[in-house]
Amino acid sequence: MNKTLFRNVTMLEGDALSPVVGDLLVADGRIAAVGNVSAEEAADAVEFARGEHYLLAPGYINTHTHVAMALLRDYGGDQPLDVWLNNYIWPAEARLSDDDVYWGSCLGMLEMIAGGATCFMEMYDHCDAIAQAVVDSGMRAIISRGSVGMNDPEGRGIAENDAAYARWHGAEEDRIRIWYGPHAPNTCPGEYIQEMAAHARQRNTGVHIHVAETKGEFDFIQEKYGMTPAAWLESLGVLDVPTLAAHSVWLTDEDIAIYARHGVAAAHNPISNLKLASGICRVEDLERAGVVVGLGTDGASSNNIMSMHRELQVAALIHKIRNYDAQAVGARDALRLATVNGAKALRWDDAIGSIAVGKRADLVLYKLDQPWNVPHHDAVSNVAYAAQQSDIDSVFVQGDCLYKHGEYQTLDVERIIAEAERRAKRLVG
Repeated sequence: MNKTLFRNVTMLEGDALSPVVGDLLVADGRIAAVGNVSAEEAADAVEFARGEHYLLAPGYINTHTHVAMALLRDYGGDQPLDVWLNNYIWPAEARLSDDDVYWGSCLGMLEMIAGGATCFMEMYDHCDAIAQAVVDSGMRAIISRGSVGMNDPEGRGIAENDAAYARWHGAEEDRIRIWYGPHAPNTCPGEYIQEMAAHARQRNTGVHIHVAETKGEFDFIQEKYGMTPAAWLESLGVLDVPTLAAHSVWLTDEDIAIYARHGVAAAHNPISNLKLASGICRVEDLERAGVVVGLGTDGASSNNIMSMHRELQVAALIHKIRNYDAQAVGARDALRLATVNGAKALRWDDAIGSIAVGKRADLVLYKLDQPWNVPHHDAVSNVAYAAQQSDIDSVFVQGDCLYKHGEYQTLDVERIIAEAERRAKRLVG
């Protein structure tokens, strides 16, 4: 039995993310004990960290990204969404190969791991390449085949999503799951979304879709169908399938009620929405209605850094000014979006998202001994407002260490950077 021991560290325990000082024992990929671990229980365990200046948090869950878009970082910047997509991103993506996506995914995973992410919700093409990168990195992921239905009359995207499900769903000791990915209401005919949802329903899995990201999308659907994007999806009868609605910026009160009625979860992407001037998700209104809201980075080309640590810090700030309320989305709220809520949004909260006995040991370890983290009046506030990404010491998935004392353990950094540079130049050249 493989055992890892954290002795006398600060932990953010349970769904409440309550800071407690004590021991944590990992055995065979799961959290085996929390509190005072006896010498007998700790027998044969490797002690990894000791002392209150170490803080253990649940691994961060990135609820919306396009990981291989790391290859397009800084390309087509400072443009509105429609110009950015049509003139820059989609033409470059049309040239992507499986190998490009593999190396771009590895690059994105380097970023995510260093930013404390252990799990991500993906939407992109070339699912096999992404899944292989997940295998090699040791991360956890849900992959959906992103499909622009208006450009797919033969349903190739649906067939490829089916194939990805057959090959990868539940693979790697359930580190990989497959959902379905109709791109958005304004890029997919209704029948296309209905068919994707039907395939997801048949396989007891979920749907990952962009919804109400921009005012332009909102107005387009209103003009075409006489209703909001959320209301249109409800009218299609597709929201009975577990659904994660990325962005969810332009929602009416009735849209929020629709989400609540159908158990739709939202993926909040604060930095991407700021950079593209899309707006700010109504996180507090959604949560008051009982809607689960997770946190995501979106892709590196619209962020431009896929760091969940950075994302939660921005989330803890922007809602204060949006609501003119210093208590809006506080430190613990932001951490909850990145952990507990992320697991619920992905329907994976039985196994991940919090530090509790029996759950998978997906963990991020901070070393909070730098001047900007001292004194330790409030560990949660430290992480949300003061800590730097460089304070992330180590990252674990299912007890396996992917990032140890600032060094990657599973991925070849030099080769990934070299491959990414070479391939990116071809894509945009």
